[in-house]
Amino acid sequence: MTRLPHHFSPTGGNNQRAGFTLAEVLVSATLFVLLLGGIVGANLFGMRMFQLTQTKLKCGDGARKALGLLTDEIQRCNNTWVGNVTNGAFVGLLDGEPQTGSALMIQASANATNFAIYFLNSGDQSFRRSLSANGSTTIIAETVTNAAIFQAQDFLGNVLTNAQDNRVIHISLGFFQQQPWLPVADYARVETAVTRRRID
Repeated sequence: MTRLPHHFSPTGGNNQRAGFTLAEVLVSATLFVLLLGGIVGANLFGMRMFQLTQTKLKCGDGARKALGLLTDEIQRCNNTWVGNVTNGAFVGLLDGEPQTGSALMIQASANATNFAIYFLNSGDQSFRRSLSANGSTTIIAETVTNAAIFQAQDFLGNVLTNAQDNRVIHISLGFFQQQPWLPVADYARVETAVTRRRID
């Protein structure tokens, strides 16, 4: 009968494979859950910040495009009228009425058939520009919330009740966008005032 050699561990114990204890498993699982929760929380925070920044950039871009083109056309125009768009047609405000409305007609030259109309489409809350030359309508900005966008004012900021020649056109655009990752919506408002360079 031959004897098998007996192996000893260098530490003096038997050479048996050791497993994890219950305490070690619980500590490892807890650390893993905390790490996973931190990663998910950081990802959700990053998505919220991205949505917030995207909304602000979109509002800023829409306002910049709208106001840049609009102020340039007002400064170079022959005449302006404040009014509203009713059933697809511009209706100017009469003398005696406060000159506050959701639309502005800009007559580019002495030719009365050459004009542009900026107006709020209340159906989809878009701010649009319509040209008489080719009948095209383009969306300049979206999610505009205020109905009274245009006011004709005097140099002190008082709302006029007539179409005097040296009036100042005050423009106010309020933007709104619901945030999918935030409990509240994001609001922004852009205002400016501009007048014609050419006074008759």
